[in-house]
Amino acid sequence: MASPATAQSGGCGTAPLAGDRVALLIGNSAYNDWEWPSLKNAVNDIDLVCDAFQKAGIAPRIVRNADMATLDAALTRFAAEAAGAKSVIIYYAGHGFEYGGRNWLVPMEAPPATRRADVEKRYLSIEAAVKRVVPAGAFTLLFVDACRTAEPVVRIEDVNVAAGDAASAPLGLLDIGQGAVFYSTAKGRPALDFAPVGSPVSPFAAAVVKELAIPGLEISDYFKVVSREVYKRTHGMELGPQQPFHYGSWFDDYYLVAPPDIPAASPVVASAAEPAMTSTPTRGAARPAADPLADISLDRLAIEDEPVLIADVLSRHPAATLVGLADGGHPLAQQLVGYMFSFGVGLKKDMDRARAYLEASAAQGFPAGQQELAYHLLDNDPSPADVRRAYDLYVAASDAGFSKAKTHLAYRLAAGTFGAPDFARSQTLYREAAAKGHPAAIFALTYFADTRAANLARLRAIAEAGNPEGNHWLCEAHFADKTLARAIDDCGTAARAGFAGSRAILADAYAKGIGVAVDANEAAHWAKLARDLPELRKDQRELIAGIGE
Repeated sequence: MASPATAQSGGCGTAPLAGDRVALLIGNSAYNDWEWPSLKNAVNDIDLVCDAFQKAGIAPRIVRNADMATLDAALTRFAAEAAGAKSVIIYYAGHGFEYGGRNWLVPMEAPPATRRADVEKRYLSIEAAVKRVVPAGAFTLLFVDACRTAEPVVRIEDVNVAAGDAASAPLGLLDIGQGAVFYSTAKGRPALDFAPVGSPVSPFAAAVVKELAIPGLEISDYFKVVSREVYKRTHGMELGPQQPFHYGSWFDDYYLVAPPDIPAASPVVASAAEPAMTSTPTRGAARPAADPLADISLDRLAIEDEPVLIADVLSRHPAATLVGLADGGHPLAQQLVGYMFSFGVGLKKDMDRARAYLEASAAQGFPAGQQELAYHLLDNDPSPADVRRAYDLYVAASDAGFSKAKTHLAYRLAAGTFGAPDFARSQTLYREAAAKGHPAAIFALTYFADTRAANLARLRAIAEAGNPEGNHWLCEAHFADKTLARAIDDCGTAARAGFAGSRAILADAYAKGIGVAVDANEAAHWAKLARDLPELRKDQRELIAGIGE
């Protein structure tokens, strides 16, 4: 067996910890190949992550190929150094399992089989480690890069499963209080050690570091773009695709890399037709000869999830560049910056500045700006005048052919936001948006008997192209039609990808045995993950009420 080693004497992760954001990085690679599969890239992963965290202003401590005694000493040292921290990150790459309602990481010298009484002596409880090193009131963030397949990682020799004893299981949900857990893969799935073949780091570590280079992504948006990147890297591989997922509970926005502080332009007086703003973008500045946003079409704006699109833009252009373009009168930049200020994606939330940029974009007749302003008006305690204006904006953007506006307007018309429900006009708008490939509109058309089959086929094509949004809408469509058993695999794919509705539907399916065997533990698992997502609809919260509570 390879000898365990403590942190190396030099390099990243060895300096005394300083500051209020600290990280403990544990990577176990050198497992012997006759008892454990070795994980060649686990140590490479934490070295890569260490450098990225350090550049982000997070003070790291690194532990490589550690046995139980080394881990115990590292935890003692880290706890002392982290005593004043306001946030603590733990990143683990290695083998792990769940037993007895707790989750365990596997030290280097640990055996692949043990007795119940020896579990705590031979393996490290992740929950106990969190309690030991995280100060009271600090935000906790766990990254766990380990396989979660059904095959037992550790065998408990003296359990009698036939008599009802619980055996070991894949890593399960961690109870950490205020904070978040980010798994590299979904329950029942492997975590690939490399992607593509021959890569020196895991796809999860590569994505964690790549997206960390984008400032100002709130942690939930960061999780989303990392997950999409991992899915993209592993789609089509033999054991892929790999689907990371997260859960947690936190009250305030949390950023691994804080958004830049970009001063507002000098305020100007708003026109009489528009409410006064505390800040308004400057207008009339010359645009650069080459438009850096020229590759973003209205069709892409209509279909792509905004945080993912904005993360892609920010990976190529700093937020300050986008604000400068917006101040110079660029309507797309104004719409993007307005969204960023509105939702805290890449910039600190500022509703006044969000409104100002969206007003400027809409004033130029830019359909995406009109649609986003309409949404902004309706989402922020609208007055009757705001509702009327939102309708006019949606109509203008829809008439310009913007499919996202057509879908939004269709939904609002059917819901009666603007008066008596108008289902005929709603269906027409959904048809027009679906013709341009808008997935939500395609889903909406599955509610109509004459268009159901064709649009289920279109959603299937989206899913088979590697976009889990297609799986999500298939899950929703078959649930609504009471044919869920036909799409239960789609629900699983979408639930693992983080879609709130699919998680709720999957929880209900496990509770009732629809398309799967009844499993109270699985039902509780997916219900908890669904409840943790703020976008879960009221009817779906009611669907899973009482499951696992």
